[in-house]
Amino acid sequence: MAVLPVAAREPDDYGAQLAVLGTKLEYLHPALRAGEIARRSATPNHPANTAGTRAYQEHVRIIREMHIQHEGWKRLLHDHLELVCNPGRGIAIGAMVGDAATGERANHPRNLHRRGAATERVAVVNDQLELFPRPVHHDEVILSAEGTDQLQVWFLVSYRVEASGKVHIHNELSLPGEVANGYVTKWKQRIPLPTLEMDGIEPSYEDGPGEIDIPVVFR
Repeated sequence: MAVLPVAAREPDDYGAQLAVLGTKLEYLHPALRAGEIARRSATPNHPANTAGTRAYQEHVRIIREMHIQHEGWKRLLHDHLELVCNPGRGIAIGAMVGDAATGERANHPRNLHRRGAATERVAVVNDQLELFPRPVHHDEVILSAEGTDQLQVWFLVSYRVEASGKVHIHNELSLPGEVANGYVTKWKQRIPLPTLEMDGIEPSYEDGPGEIDIPVVFR
């Protein structure tokens, strides 16, 4: 099946756009839900950044588990970025906290927290690559020096808002094109996704194994 140019797709046809990348909303929203549950496990006596750290850890964990289990992707630590990778397509997905413009088609979101140099490096690669990389044969080596240079890194960007006893998580899957001073200044492509609404989740107050998250913000 031919891949339609971005401009030729219906603006709200996020399902088709996700399918081109080999992912689904059903893999992404559970990560946001798990992150919110983990966030609520933090108490006032935890360190100040505990809630955000736990949320990020669950975002990464569930994104990885969903894609590994259902699509055969692989866990990847790439230049200090915690990702899950489609080894046959040279596409990877990570998680990021955005600002209030996240998920809004008419606005330009940025990361809420300054990102490190690794995000800037992958943005440079993203900007130089074709939007949808060529298929890679199953027997090709992925993430060799050449594979690393061809890796496209997308981020599930999310921003939560509390209102009327509910939490609304605005989100999108987006491909950074330029990063300056730790903030995204240009997105090569954005796929705004439906807002996830949550309420009534009881905190478990259980600590589980996870990886430390350093929030990164796109400008």
